[in-house]
Amino acid sequence: MTDAARHVLVQDQDGVRSIVLNRAAKANALTAAMLQRIIRAFQSATADGAQAIVLRSASKTLFSAGADIQEFSEGAAQLDKHGGWLRKLMGEMACCPLPMLAAARGRAAGAGAILLSMVDILIAADDLTLVCPEIAFNMYPFIVQAALETKISAGRARQLCFSASPLSAASALELGLATELVARDRFDEVSAERLAYYLSRRDALQMARKGRLLMESPKDFMNKLEALEPLMHENFGKPGVQDSMKAYFQRLGAKAK
Repeated sequence: MTDAARHVLVQDQDGVRSIVLNRAAKANALTAAMLQRIIRAFQSATADGAQAIVLRSASKTLFSAGADIQEFSEGAAQLDKHGGWLRKLMGEMACCPLPMLAAARGRAAGAGAILLSMVDILIAADDLTLVCPEIAFNMYPFIVQAALETKISAGRARQLCFSASPLSAASALELGLATELVARDRFDEVSAERLAYYLSRRDALQMARKGRLLMESPKDFMNKLEALEPLMHENFGKPGVQDSMKAYFQRLGAKAK
């Protein structure tokens, strides 16, 4: 079994495809290989008989720390590769004909926040926080902003991206990023019940998904990502950005000792 297969579990049961992040030792940070595996899981879902897709984490304390910035801090070529797969995944989600649901708790940062922003239904633990930390590296997260704007206003999305302040589960619910909240001490049990409730109403979910695809043009969304791509490379090449990333990893290493 490859690392990607261990870190992204794809499970099919009763017409539901579950995509489970399983890299808790690295805070479910998404590598390029993991992104590719998630993309394939989306692409093959309909042909494999899935009627809905559910995103979850195997960890009881977090959803995902985001993209594995250790990878794209290795240089512009790696950034391009990693960013390309992330945008491909976002395109698959934007075009997905199947209802997409998620159950999440703990921290969801960067690309983790992207995944949760783009699903149709999010069952959130009351300890869920959404974070856009990129500005700490003197980078601006254009792609995260684009994902957030599928649910919230551009002004609010920019505010989150500039501040890097965690967005609480209660605020996510108020903004419309989360569908409903679940108490953290009963999250496994109650989130499973709430997912089952929605999944038993797949006809309604499917109609909602069809309507969303008509109201929100996937083509326009992908054109936006393509237009923003050069800015990501420009930002990454600015003086100090890569040094900030390296310093961040050094601090993480020191804390781990």
